[in-house]
Amino acid sequence: MTDDTAHSAESAREPARGAFTTHPEAWLAAIVESSDDAIVGKSLDGVIRSWNEGARRVFGYDADEIVGQRVYRLIPPELHHEEPTIVARLLRGERVDHFETVRLRKDGKRIDVSLSVSPIRNAAGEIIGAAKVARDVTEAKRLQRAEHDLLEQLQELTTELEQQVEEAQSLQEEVEQANNELVQSLADTESAWEQAETARRDADDARRIAQEANAAKSRFLATMSHELRTPLNAIVGYVELLEIGVQGPLTQAQRDALARIRRSGATLHRLIEDVLSFARLEAGKLEYRYEEVVLDEFVAALEGFIAPRLVQKHLEYHFDPSGANVAVSMDRDKVEQILLNLLSNAVKFTDEGCIEVRAHLDDEMFRIDVSDTGRGVREEFIDTIFQPFVQADRSLSRTIEGTGLGLSISRELARAMGGDVTVESVAGEGSTFTLRLPRHHG
Repeated sequence: MTDDTAHSAESAREPARGAFTTHPEAWLAAIVESSDDAIVGKSLDGVIRSWNEGARRVFGYDADEIVGQRVYRLIPPELHHEEPTIVARLLRGERVDHFETVRLRKDGKRIDVSLSVSPIRNAAGEIIGAAKVARDVTEAKRLQRAEHDLLEQLQELTTELEQQVEEAQSLQEEVEQANNELVQSLADTESAWEQAETARRDADDARRIAQEANAAKSRFLATMSHELRTPLNAIVGYVELLEIGVQGPLTQAQRDALARIRRSGATLHRLIEDVLSFARLEAGKLEYRYEEVVLDEFVAALEGFIAPRLVQKHLEYHFDPSGANVAVSMDRDKVEQILLNLLSNAVKFTDEGCIEVRAHLDDEMFRIDVSDTGRGVREEFIDTIFQPFVQADRSLSRTIEGTGLGLSISRELARAMGGDVTVESVAGEGSTFTLRLPRHHG
């Protein structure tokens, strides 16, 4: 091809390209056709007049199969009443936004959809039809149902765990009673040795039964916790797939719903980890690995874990370092677990004010204080909040999440490492939880 011929061909194409850019209708038609959503035009008598490629993917009908048919072909019989209601709203000039309902595919499968419907007007401004935009939200609905089912399973598990604890406590009381009877029988008379031996055997039997009950409880906790992880991981995986657009673009409302599912999943994961830690503690299967850690740097990094919840509740956060910039010996993971439990509780039970963390060092020990301006703990609950499955205010159980294991696990871990967790609190003014641990381990 010569240069003149090429120039002529290029010139011949210019009008077409220019003509396309001067016709907004052509752009609009291209956008509608390329949309992932189903975009359907219908007249007021319910007859389908237009059908884009997205509608074919969502409902399974080709345009030549459905255009000219009544829209009731896509609506389950028991939902036919929705159509006249939508038309009545359109005739009043209203829009229908994000109306969630159920529709039928060509293969008979029912799908969850989110509908937005707008009136179509002629040149005189009269309403002559409707434009419907339908998005398939079946997968998002399935994830919401799965989240609900998992929460119900966790509630059932918590109830069973409480029953196991009550049984173990009852057995412990029987052991103590048997021991008291043994002491009394020894004090009564030397001729009661045979009775004392019988009482001792009874006490041993009761102790063995209590130990077996505790072992069974620990096995139950560990097994059920692992079983819960499988569906939880599946939910988190599906949420991530939806968020990256595997099933198509998401509306803001859908992204908000996925964010709520993700937050619920994180809560469930934390509860399951508490249950597993409790089971390992009772079974004596936890191992401790000590390393040298710079105290101020370690504590300062904890703020990042709770920062989103601080922002959400509009709470201030202050960290007062020890200033020594020296290393201490600790099991990093377990100390982090203890402090995150204390920080999470501080945020959970503080509605306004601030959270303050202070680090201290002396020759033998290091200390970390976590203070809040929250609800505090009533005096009668101070001695019980470190018991497993106990929450200081049972009236909060419907609004405050948790198993009641966090403080129990934290104290047990601290004591196993040669330290302790203690609390000072005034109801209505706030609390200070203190972790003390040795600076050195042999």
